[in-house]
Amino acid sequence: MEHYFVVLELPGGKELKFKEGKYSPKNFWKLTADMISQGKAKIISKRQDTGISEELRRHVNKITKFKTYVLVHMQLGKQDWMDENGIFKKIADWIRIPCHDLVIDTADNFQLVTIDM
Repeated sequence: MEHYFVVLELPGGKELKFKEGKYSPKNFWKLTADMISQGKAKIISKRQDTGISEELRRHVNKITKFKTYVLVHMQLGKQDWMDENGIFKKIADWIRIPCHDLVIDTADNFQLVTIDM
């Protein structure tokens, strides 16, 4: 098993924005899990190193509408990281369990959140 960082872009806009930069909207993680399991999220980056932050920064510099990104640290086998449906399923299953969430970064056009698993 190898360590990977995965960034997902969620569909939707400001309705997903954390209040005061730290309080998740009601049912945020359940809605997020549903979006991911339905294939509505998009993988922006998946890497084994912190270069993921540069990839995300380049991506958010191009967007005009507000977007929410979820950063997940996970362990995957060498073959697993190629299977996007498998990644979506694992993440959706994990985030259904109540955990501590955290806003990592925010700006006018995006927020990057994570969940402690």
